Amino acid sequence: MRRALPDVYTNTGAMSPHASKDADYVLGRSTAEHRRLVEQARFLRPSTERVFRAAGIAAGMRVLDVGCGVGDVSFLVADLVGPTGAVVGIDLDANAIAFAEQRRSAMNLVNVSFVHGDFRSEPLAGQFDAAVGRLVLMYQADPTQALRAIASRVRADAIFAFQEPALTAMPWLTPDLPLLTAVLGWTREVFARSGAHRDVGAELYWRMRDAGLVPHPVPLGEVALDVGPESVAYSRWATLTRSLLPKIVEYNLATEAQVDIETLEERLRSEALGKRATLPLFSGLLIGQWARKPSLE
Repeated sequence: MRRALPDVYTNTGAMSPHASKDADYVLGRSTAEHRRLVEQARFLRPSTERVFRAAGIAAGMRVLDVGCGVGDVSFLVADLVGPTGAVVGIDLDANAIAFAEQRRSAMNLVNVSFVHGDFRSEPLAGQFDAAVGRLVLMYQADPTQALRAIASRVRADAIFAFQEPALTAMPWLTPDLPLLTAVLGWTREVFARSGAHRDVGAELYWRMRDAGLVPHPVPLGEVALDVGPESVAYSRWATLTRSLLPKIVEYNLATEAQVDIETLEERLRSEALGKRATLPLFSGLLIGQWARKPSLE
């Protein structure tokens, strides 16, 4: 039985001096969205862990988690670095940081801490052996410049490991599923209009090179899939659509009546089971790329 997620939210989030230049975070920062992020992290974790292990994140490292949100990537990295390592997560969303801290406390984790602030300017004590992030560079005004800023916060020869989307890639077509196709279309279009870098995952190798890093030449691209009556895909797409609904309506992509959010999950389930379909859990590819900051030698 899943425990209810705590309500620890207040409207105390401060704006970064860079925030007006970054993409609109169209998913919002509500309690419901933070809960959705926790659910999303459950199916993204195996893929993210593969990227981080391939990058060399290991025991004893001190790691900076950029755009940590409600803490799931930080908790994953904490398992990799172990009790002799440490993780510092940083995020602009004060409510997300409060929730992450409450989760950390409930888990009795002593090798994780959280900071509310902008990774580009917030004072951070000590040296970092690595910097990681998932679905964060896509929202930066200039992902390459963001990587340069992160590089200024870590030591020479530090590891960079990021996992970002290529939302216009279509590795899993759904021609016989018109409702899911509509949901995927709304998702991609909302992110396109928000100014987000929808395909930054496919650009990571070159952006890391341009930022002065030394990227690994073989990135890891995956698409998460699920199938069957108990699939999490139906609730995943319904809850994501709920978070995006204000923008779907604002951008005139569909009306609330057309989306019919209260019945969307069950309609997605009925459609998929009727076609005996295997469903994507992510809108496009999720691409992991890692690199190193050059040594001083």
